Amino acid sequence: MQKIVLLTMLSALTLGAQSPDITGVWKANLQKSKLNIPPDRAPTNYLVIIERKTAIFNHRTKETAPQIVETTGTWTARGEHRSVLTVFDNSKPAVLPYEGVPTRLTATSEGGTLTITGQTAGRPDTFTRTYKLSPDGKTLTVEISSTHEGHKMESTVELEKQPESAAAPLRKPEELAGSHFKNVKTASLKNLPESEFIDQMHYIAWSLNRNCEFCHVQGHFDSDDKKHKQTARKMIDMAAAIDAKNFEGHPEVRCFTCHEGHAHPLSHPQFPEEAEAEKAAIAKAAAEERAAHPTPHR
Repeated sequence: MQKIVLLTMLSALTLGAQSPDITGVWKANLQKSKLNIPPDRAPTNYLVIIERKTAIFNHRTKETAPQIVETTGTWTARGEHRSVLTVFDNSKPAVLPYEGVPTRLTATSEGGTLTITGQTAGRPDTFTRTYKLSPDGKTLTVEISSTHEGHKMESTVELEKQPESAAAPLRKPEELAGSHFKNVKTASLKNLPESEFIDQMHYIAWSLNRNCEFCHVQGHFDSDDKKHKQTARKMIDMAAAIDAKNFEGHPEVRCFTCHEGHAHPLSHPQFPEEAEAEKAAIAKAAAEERAAHPTPHR
């Protein structure tokens, strides 16, 4: 009898921990959604494809786990933008790229609700995404709470189930960076899809712990006036050449390999006054960017 009771309890716990079936094609009801974004970036269309498969979670032990891949496409006056969020639905943290930056991601399920938490490596930025599926399976509510540089933002996206045919705009190949953007000259970047190119820009900024304007002229990103941008091109080509020659093209050597969160690779551990000077420079640059591009907060 005790075994039967124990098995019943374990079955109930397993059922309670099951993820809601949120796979499929979804479209945001922009009237019901509350998006914390500037008006000039307000989307006219918002599509999401959520897929689920089994993938290797630990390459050393060959452990597998359910993997959720969420592809989001938004269309604004500035054009189309895509992003991909990949997580393992096993309640175990995994460091994976999100928007180009290494992020510790954990997905947990409880009571038919899926919660994904993320923490940016080396920074205090975090986010929580909570997915709640309606009883009829036709509406998916995603509540998003995030912190960036100490500022908290909250959004709610109301998604409605769509037929597979509605995913066509999001499944077609993206325009390549060399065609979509002006003045992309780096060979290893110009043939990337637009969203992957943007992720690479995020990664470079994260690796150097600087904002976009460190290399780009504000408001004129295609300009070559800044020496840092010209240097960055050479460094990108250098890293690509090292990987091609020594690692069969795999991106083993990247910006962070040498920079480790500094604008320039260090020749020695920083002395206290050097660390304070760098910290002040980063804070000043961040303040200037916030003043130039204020973000609304709810």
